[in-house]
This record gives sequence, structure tokens and C-alpha cells, in this order.
Amino acid sequence: MKPNASKFVLFVAFRYLFSKKSQSAINLISLISMFGVVVSTMALVCVLSVFNGFTDMIKKSFSCFDPELKISAINGKTFDFEKISDKTLSNKNVALFSKTLSDNALIAYNDNQTPFILKGVDENYNKIFSPDSLMISGNFNLFNLDFDVAAIGYGLAAKVGTGVDYVTPLTIYVPRREGKINVMRPDVAFKKGEIFVGGVFCANQADYDDNVLLVPLSFAQNLYDYDSLKVSSFEVKLKNINKLNETQKQLQKSLGGNFLVENRIEQQKDYFKIIKIEGLMIFLILSLILIIAICNIIGSLSMLLIDKKEDIVLFKNLGATDKSIRKIFIAEGWLITTIGAVVGLIVGLIICLLQIKFGFLQMDINSYYEPYPVVLKFSDFVLVLATVLTIGFLAAYYPVKFFKNKTEQY
Repeated sequence: MKPNASKFVLFVAFRYLFSKKSQSAINLISLISMFGVVVSTMALVCVLSVFNGFTDMIKKSFSCFDPELKISAINGKTFDFEKISDKTLSNKNVALFSKTLSDNALIAYNDNQTPFILKGVDENYNKIFSPDSLMISGNFNLFNLDFDVAAIGYGLAAKVGTGVDYVTPLTIYVPRREGKINVMRPDVAFKKGEIFVGGVFCANQADYDDNVLLVPLSFAQNLYDYDSLKVSSFEVKLKNINKLNETQKQLQKSLGGNFLVENRIEQQKDYFKIIKIEGLMIFLILSLILIIAICNIIGSLSMLLIDKKEDIVLFKNLGATDKSIRKIFIAEGWLITTIGAVVGLIVGLIICLLQIKFGFLQMDINSYYEPYPVVLKFSDFVLVLATVLTIGFLAAYYPVKFFKNKTEQY
């Protein structure tokens, strides 16, 4: 389109958008169309930002127990930590690591029994995760006493009916790794150990609070009949978290194909995959609502065409082509969409900023209230704007054949 023709199309489209029509219903439908775009765009911005907030909140809650990087064996449950300790510490971005040993077990306390995950940790564990901040009863004191002490999740503690108890120990049962099973004495197929509860923790994650018992690494190794070199994972803390991806690649390369190096998202990949699918479904549902709102533009443009048929004849007499006349109405529809999208983005941004500052919308979590989390991302604004403009352009372009037939008749 030539510059003069473009100016003509935009000038007429602006005039038609803001001028009074002979039929007031056209103004009303145009206003409703624009309002629908504003509300739909605002909803997309707010919902995506809140969803980002929930995702970040979940990541932070998992960070209480999921390390920045986790090294584990691809084949088998355990490995000798001496094989990879030097390679791990030789990486310049590795601050320290904690050796852990995790496996399933059965806990018994008084008359209560339940399966759980026994996790043995070493002295560095406290430096990587700061479990003291999670304790709601007792303290994380696994290594400073002359007898074995554990820290239990509050959900697991509720299941077995225990708390901090230095009088009656928990009894832990695990399957024996070696020897034959006597069918006449199935009880001897299990090895048991006893440990006192020195603290109860709460990470606000059911996977940990309801299933995990933290014990000294040596206690877990002895219970499972492993030697002092056997561990199930290295949990790594980095000096610079911003170099996580780079460090992960370096460690994976140096350790070879027998070991797996995972970041926090990969450690909970199934969980975050579900979150990603939920986010996509929410976006598609809101986009469908947006399509319904923008479809009003078709009705508005159709009525405008009928209302301006005398103008179309005049434009033709002045030398305007059918193509230019059709572009006027397409530009009209896109102007409605663009203005609605920009206003919706601004309104959505303002609402999100107010929520971040004042937290006027709150949710009930475990009998106390917290503001809905909001995280603004520039990529979301670009995605929303591109989606709205694309749908708006298609909605305005759809009646082109209809316009073509009508304009040629005038």
C-alpha cells in the first residue's frame, strides 16, 4: 500500500471509530467489542501473573529439601561416593555437597505403623538447607548427641502419634538385603533399628511433611547393611546460582554417562509438567473467551458497512479502489482490538502491581491467610499482546469476502 493510501485508510478508520454513527447500535456494539477485549486481555495478564506466582512459591517450597543440583546413579540405588567426590569438588562453582542415603522403610510407634521414606544425611546437610528454620518443635540436632536422633515431618508425626520424644524410640523396619527368606519366620526378613525423635519439621510440602524421616547417614547405612562409602545421592550447593545451567553441564560431562545431574525442576519433573499443562489449559480457556468477545467485531463491522454505503459510493467516485475501501473496515476492526489490548494490558498491570503492594486478595492456607502471589514477566505481556492482536486481525479479516461482494455492488 502506498503511503498516501495508508494515510487515507487510517484516517477514515479513525473517523469511523470515534465519530457518531447514524445508528446508535453500531456505537454500542463497537464499545461492547472493545470492552470485551479489555476484560479478556486483563484476565489473561492477571491469571498468568498469579500462575507465575504459584509456580515460584512451589519452587521455593521444594527448595527446602530439593538441592540446587542432585547427583545420583543411573543404574542402581547406591554408589561409592569416593568415585565422584573429587570430580564434584573440582568444579569451581561447587561450594559443598551433602551425602545422602534414601530408601523406603516401615515405622512403628506404640500401636501405629506406616510406610515412609528414611533419609540419611551427613553433617553438611545443615549447611545446604538450613533445616533449623523448618523446625516447629524441638531442633535439628542429629550429630551432637551420644545416641541416634531423628527429625520427623509433622504429617508423618501425626500419622504415628509422636512428637519430640527422648523416652520412647521409633522402631524402624527395613527388608534385609542379604540372606535367604525363611517362609516359616517372615519376621526375620526385616532388620530393625530404634531412634529417638529430636525435632518435628514443616516444609509446607505434603511429599516431605507426610513421608520423610531425617536420620544420621551412619544410622541409615547400618540399617540397610551398606558400608560407609555407599550413598544414594550427592546434594550440591553452588557458589553462584546464576551459573546453574553451566555448572550442571560441566558436572554431567565430567561424571560421565553413569551418573545423572538434575536441577530442582528436573528432580520434580512430573510435578512441574502438570503445572505446565495446567497453565496451558488456563491460557487456552481464556483465549477461547477472548475469541468470543472479539467475534462481536464482525457484527460491528457488518453494521458499519451497511451504515456507510453512501460513503463507499463517494470514495469510489473520488477514485478509491475496492481494495482500499475493504482495508478501511479491516483497519477499523484492528483498531478496536489494538486499543482494547493496550488498555487491557495497562489495567492488568495496575491490578497486579496493587496486589503485589497491598495483597488485597488473600487465600486460606493451613488456617492462616496469605496474599495471592503475583510475578510479572515481560514474556507474558508479549504473548498476550501477540495473541490478542492475531485473533483480532483474523476476526477483522474474516468478513473480507463479504465486504468484497458488497463494495463491488455500490
